Amino acid sequence: MKKALTIGMASVALAGVLFAGAATAGATPGRTTACSNCHHASTTVKLTVTKVSSTSTTVTYKVSVTGGKGTAAWAVLSGGKNLAHRTVSTGTFKVTKGKTIKVYGVKKGTGSRVKTITAK
Repeated sequence: MKKALTIGMASVALAGVLFAGAATAGATPGRTTACSNCHHASTTVKLTVTKVSSTSTTVTYKVSVTGGKGTAAWAVLSGGKNLAHRTVSTGTFKVTKGKTIKVYGVKKGTGSRVKTITAK
């Protein structure tokens, strides 16, 4: 009985997490390509990536996603590996100097923009 109750509670918790995630935009860490549901070209969505600071080994960037309607999100990928992502319109991330990255900015339902940069 105790085992069945534990499994039942875990199932309800998992369903809640899945349902909550379906209602918001977000990066999918395991994906190596953009999903066309949100990542389609849009002239309305604006993506700004600016250097904030650097050390001898890392660079910190600020990302901003504006324009369009819908939930904003951004993600930083390098060779298909998700380095950082947030479901907000602005934020910062660090990357190793010399690394080439793709920064995606999304407005769910409106579209997205992508920038490829090499950290300097």
